[in-house]
Amino acid sequence: MPLLAHRLRVFALGIGLLPALAAPARAQTAPTAAPPASAPSPRLLLKSGLRLTHLFYLPDARSWQLLLPISFGLEYRLRPRLSAYAQAEADISAGRAPRGRRGSPLLPTPGTSVSLGARYYFNQPAEAQASPEPWGNYVALEASAELAQLSSRRGRRGRGLSVGRVTPALFALCGTQHRGPSHRLLYDLNAGLGIEAPPAYSAEAGTRPPWDVAAQVNLRVYFANQHHAAKASQP
Repeated sequence: MPLLAHRLRVFALGIGLLPALAAPARAQTAPTAAPPASAPSPRLLLKSGLRLTHLFYLPDARSWQLLLPISFGLEYRLRPRLSAYAQAEADISAGRAPRGRRGSPLLPTPGTSVSLGARYYFNQPAEAQASPEPWGNYVALEASAELAQLSSRRGRRGRGLSVGRVTPALFALCGTQHRGPSHRLLYDLNAGLGIEAPPAYSAEAGTRPPWDVAAQVNLRVYFANQHHAAKASQP
């Protein structure tokens, strides 16, 4: 009996020491570094490329015609789902007239446009750090102004005159912007309806309504450069 009582006292003493022995073990196995934070979402996106829906090239046996539409864009993320953007685009035309003929070949009308708008990415999560990539499906509201250079033969002695035409417009667009095979390559496809104002100095200015309904489809391919927001320092 004394031996049994002694063993019970040793067992009870061991049970009482278990919490004290477990505390240092937990302190040693605790992680020494905080888990890595998720990558910050890009705030500024710079884009340069081509507006492929305006690309035109027509070779001929005696002449050729080319319209090269360059596009530059800037997009800034206000929120994970909302961004503001600006675009500047220009159509560069070139060509070669057939030999033995005066004048230049009939080229597509070159133009320059400037656009401002806002996009809402409806398939992006709302959390600030849950969407590290600046692409997805979106709806947009865009205001634009296009300047086109028209050719005329109404001058004296048959000389051509260059006439400019400004067309302001407002469009509602639905599209998608995604990454291509390369990390810096983006393609942007959108389509929509809107209203545009015909030029006030056109021949039909007195009979046409102040606004015309118009549609557009755009496919752009960009090389993009992303700029991330600065991360706040942690204590």
